[in-house]
Amino acid sequence: MHKNPTRIDASGTTPTATALLDVAERLFARQGIATVSLRQIVIAAGQGNLSAAHYHFGSREGLIRAVVERRMRTVDAIRHRRLDAIEAAGRGGELHAIVGAAVETLAEVVRSTPWGPDYVRVLAQALFDPDMRLLETTDPSLRSGIARARAMARLLLPALPQASFDARVGIVHHETAYALARWVDRHGPVDDTNRRGYRAMVRGLVEFMSAGLSAPVLPAPNRVRA
Repeated sequence: MHKNPTRIDASGTTPTATALLDVAERLFARQGIATVSLRQIVIAAGQGNLSAAHYHFGSREGLIRAVVERRMRTVDAIRHRRLDAIEAAGRGGELHAIVGAAVETLAEVVRSTPWGPDYVRVLAQALFDPDMRLLETTDPSLRSGIARARAMARLLLPALPQASFDARVGIVHHETAYALARWVDRHGPVDDTNRRGYRAMVRGLVEFMSAGLSAPVLPAPNRVRA
């Protein structure tokens, strides 16, 4: 009698892997990626085999990356829809609209999905970890919306030196995740009691990032001789 093949769910992962990802996302978000062990995750996921996490993800870093990349696919699709909408409205030449599409996508996920608050907290931690090099090492297809927004913004800032543009875009990526994660840490998930404050924070974040991205480059100060 032949053994049944391992069942794969709709997301392309096994039920065991999905359970581990769900638990890891929750524990990493609430206790920190530096403190939660693979053993804790496996036990909390109800898995009898303590090597299950290593089997499915290879390492602790592999599990963290899988937690983030699983959600990046959804976020990327939403970001493309937002960019499509601003182009359809004839606003593709407005920097504020482009930055808004980039920033508000993550804010929307935090506000409207049950996993968004935990995801953004894990994302912020992973971005802060220099050993992860998250933006440099994740599958580029999961960041195509960001690449599209970046290219659209670059066309509107031709006088900005490339090095300055790259550095500022990096700030937008990181600080958006940090700001949303900090807000969730302080206020909890978005609900009827804090929705207005959340919207105000996101609006201010878009305004700040837009202004920073387009700010003039000041001449370097002269060195003062000792």
